[in-house]
Amino acid sequence: MFEERRGTVEKQVMIRCKSIQRDERGKAEEVVLETPGVYGEDEDCRYLTYEETSLSGMEGTTTTIRMYEDHVTLSRQGSFLQETEYRPGIVAKSEYITLAGPMEITVSSKEITDTVSGGKGQLRLVYDIEMKGLFSHLNEIIIDVREESESSWKSEKN
Repeated sequence: MFEERRGTVEKQVMIRCKSIQRDERGKAEEVVLETPGVYGEDEDCRYLTYEETSLSGMEGTTTTIRMYEDHVTLSRQGSFLQETEYRPGIVAKSEYITLAGPMEITVSSKEITDTVSGGKGQLRLVYDIEMKGLFSHLNEIIIDVREESESSWKSEKN
């Protein structure tokens, strides 16, 4: 069921976020997070908001992903702070603030596939990420969104 709030429509959903990192040698590391969240629509974008857990290593952080017509933004608030824009063909620099201090990251977006609508669908981001002086990886994030009542996924919080 949708809930309207100040020009915004929101509904409870289940979010499955699969992150695949490939290093310079092609070795892949995969992390999957399944958690309840909120799907919303406002005048200029659709968005997903969820709480990070110990599984992602960012417990105490709220992540919001905003999906626009031609790009996606990721915002983290809490224990970790991050504002990153994903726009195919564009290289974006941003600051990633962790408990260990701030780090500069560079993201070169390769591909965005977005079928999320009405609280269902999939968002796929493919991008190169470089954390200054530490690493350079090819990342792929696949986010599946389902209405909470339709999902059989178990939340880490349950």
